[in-house]
Amino acid sequence: MLELRNPHSILAAFQVRPRAVKSVTIPSHTSAAVWEDVIQQAQRNSVPVLAGEQGGRQGGGRRQRRGSPKDRGSERSSAAFALVEPPSPVPYPQLLDATGSGDPAIFLALDQVQDPQNVGAIFRLAGFFGVRGVVMMKDRSASLTAVACDVAAGGAEHVPFSVIPNLAQAIQKAQEQDIFVIGTCERSSESLRSVPMTGHSMLVVGNEGTGLRRLTRERCDALVAMKPLGPVPSLNVAAATAACLAVMTNA
Repeated sequence: MLELRNPHSILAAFQVRPRAVKSVTIPSHTSAAVWEDVIQQAQRNSVPVLAGEQGGRQGGGRRQRRGSPKDRGSERSSAAFALVEPPSPVPYPQLLDATGSGDPAIFLALDQVQDPQNVGAIFRLAGFFGVRGVVMMKDRSASLTAVACDVAAGGAEHVPFSVIPNLAQAIQKAQEQDIFVIGTCERSSESLRSVPMTGHSMLVVGNEGTGLRRLTRERCDALVAMKPLGPVPSLNVAAATAACLAVMTNA
């Protein structure tokens, strides 16, 4: 069970999977209008609205602590949150079926991205830019934790995803469905702007420290880099994904 604290993530769960929301806990002093929307959705879907720490005990939910040790005690008794079942992945072939609509589709693939904050940010970007699906790895990768879902602000609910054991094989299956696979690699001399965006495409982004693995790079149809225009030499994976998606969608 996930303990979500971002009201926008909770509202998205109500919109997409209302039965997945098991309880909502609202401290008496919470007055933000968005939490009123959460309460209304809970009442509309017959989801218990609790006060204090009751929601953290109900259903075996475990509160995920954040912040400094100094303020954690007050956070446990004052922060509003909801207990929500985690989103479920879809089979990879089903994810790729999004190409059947005819319009050019963009997919994202994460090659061992390990920071849940980055995973959440990428899902938020996917929801913003209309990405059809996200491919995640089973091992050595962050999953959709409560932190990731909160950072995603609804993206984890609206964008389908698959969890696969072998990214190289997943890339090959995508290519068999005429999906052009683009890998990000800072050592590449090719610009993303030079890659034609006429059909379906999959953008592959790599680990925070090491980037794409060798076999992943070898399987991609093109490797691209975004060259810095200022003194900062690089972007983190979430920021780089945002820049790439802006180029790919002509945003």
